[in-house]
Amino acid sequence: MLAARIVKPGVGFEIDDVEVPRIGADDVLVEIKAAGVCGTDLHYSRGEFLPPLPRTFGHEGAGVVKEVGPAVTDVKVGDRVAIHYVISCGTCKHCMRGNDNRCRKRISIGHDVDGFFAEYVKVPGRNALKIADNVPFEWAALTGCAVSTAYHAVTISGLRRADTAIIFGAGGVGLHAAMWARYFGAGKVISVDLVDSKLEAASRYGADVTVNPTKQDVLEVVKRETDGWGVDAAIECSGSHAALEQAIKAAKGKNAYETGSIVSVGLQTKPFEANFMGLREGRLMVSGDHNRGELSEILQLEAMGRVSLDQSVTKHISLGEVNDAVSMLATHQAGVERTVIDRMTR
Repeated sequence: MLAARIVKPGVGFEIDDVEVPRIGADDVLVEIKAAGVCGTDLHYSRGEFLPPLPRTFGHEGAGVVKEVGPAVTDVKVGDRVAIHYVISCGTCKHCMRGNDNRCRKRISIGHDVDGFFAEYVKVPGRNALKIADNVPFEWAALTGCAVSTAYHAVTISGLRRADTAIIFGAGGVGLHAAMWARYFGAGKVISVDLVDSKLEAASRYGADVTVNPTKQDVLEVVKRETDGWGVDAAIECSGSHAALEQAIKAAKGKNAYETGSIVSVGLQTKPFEANFMGLREGRLMVSGDHNRGELSEILQLEAMGRVSLDQSVTKHISLGEVNDAVSMLATHQAGVERTVIDRMTR
């Protein structure tokens, strides 16, 4: 089968012929029909945060079950499935509480084991979640990370109806964070990004106010839009150190007790600080993915027509074009919000 793999650091993806994985008793073999290209894959292509190589990457995937191990009972051959990229033990304290993303023995598909940039993938049977016939494969693939990571971030922020939220970064996760903030009843959503075309997209996803920090003072806009109270929830999705510092300040009001919640989602590569009086009565959390239950919830919302991802996929490519896709992420190409590989060809 064909797979997009990184063999050497810093040289991008190579399209190789590799063996179809052999499944075990608890596994299923899935033929990939759609795989999303994520900002994390850009880091990998640059040689950053790499696991032992070679490795097939891709952690947003959906497809059709082709083979089932004898111990698998939840899915069968022919089922359409989304794949949860977190492999967990299922029995530790966190797994028992529904937080499998915090599992002590956790590993990640598309990082610790081979991922979805391939014709076929082997995954544990419990990681394959059936999807309704009316949920497109491309939706199910994106739901596996960009959509569900944003859902998790908004959920743990404690956002309530009529609250004001600010989202830093209008990439795949940031756009969907704006969507979920609106879905959960935010009274006002502010989106921040350095790229005007991304801010235009954020408006389509639910942002009421957009801010380009090169042209406007973010904190002055927050002060104006919240009557000086600060935002109730600040969600940082860009990975920018400066943006996280602004997010912490954006959640601060005029006195020592007026502080909202801050969720850091984008991968931060530098230490950050917050002082006691800047967070008093507030919260600062570090997120980064989601749990299996949240993925299931979103797939149900999509099946019921409560959530649409029609505008989320803006480009379709073949497996052989994966390096072009990560290049478009790096250059912030206008109009390309999320790319899906749906042709497993060179």
